[in-house]
This record gives sequence, C-alpha cells and structure tokens, in this order.
Amino acid sequence: MKKIFFENSNHETSIIRKISCLFRLSNSIMKQKLRKYNIGRGQFHFLMYLFDHGDGISQEELNEKLRFDKATTTRALKKLIKSGYITKKVDETDHRVNRIFLTDKAYEIRKEVEIVNQELEKIITEHLSVQEKNQFDNLLDKMINNVVRYRNSTHEEAK
Repeated sequence: MKKIFFENSNHETSIIRKISCLFRLSNSIMKQKLRKYNIGRGQFHFLMYLFDHGDGISQEELNEKLRFDKATTTRALKKLIKSGYITKKVDETDHRVNRIFLTDKAYEIRKEVEIVNQELEKIITEHLSVQEKNQFDNLLDKMINNVVRYRNSTHEEAK
C-alpha cells in the first residue's frame, strides 16, 4: 500500500512522528547494548566520530561535524572523560582550543562498539535493498540540510 504525504499530513503519516519513533526504538536497543561499557547514546556518536576521524580533533570541530550544540558536546565529552575513554588537552599553539584524544581504554572497546553500530544499522535497514538504503540515506541528508539551513537562517535573523 503506497502512502501519499501531503503538506498537512495527519499525525499517523507524519514524517516527524516516524523519525521520532525510529529514534526512540533504536536508542533503547543502543542503550541496552552499550550499558556494559558505561556509554550512553549521547556519548556514542562522539566516540564513533573520534574512532573514524582520529585523535586531536578540536571540540569545536566535533560541534560542527556532528551538528550538536556546545552544551551537548561538553556534557558528552565530560562523561567520556569520567569513563576514561578520552582526554582533553589545550592546544599548544592556540590555548582557546581544546583537543580530544582517545585513550587506550577506548581503543580496547573499539571493535565491540563498532559491532554495536553495525548491528543496529542492520536491524534498522533489514528488508531494504541497496538502492532503498542509498535513497533513504540521500533523503535523510536532504532533510538534515533543510533543518540546518532553517536553523542557520533563524539564528541570523535573531542577531
């Protein structure tokens, strides 16, 4: 059965509701799988980004690349520091910049955390063809860019 989305869709067909539902359900799975590492869903994305992009990235770059606000980034990094997965060091040339480094403890769990990520992605995309996965990925990118563009324009208007 093909659904048609209208500008004034009801709650049942709302894209927002479905994205929210997917978010909540996947987060509950992630929370359960990461519990033994003392990593919450909030810290997970930062840890994965650091695994993928390496040590020494600035806190500001994490804000920009992951599209979190500064307060969220600060909270997540504090929890990762407290759990012993990262360290934060002031940049030697620019003392206003904090650099983030993974610890040996983080590297010890890297494989397991990456497996959790792969398992969750497999669960979410089960029964989707490669073409559907690519299309969905492209659509999500467009939606994210729409929201970022809107947020940036409203922040500019507020100035």
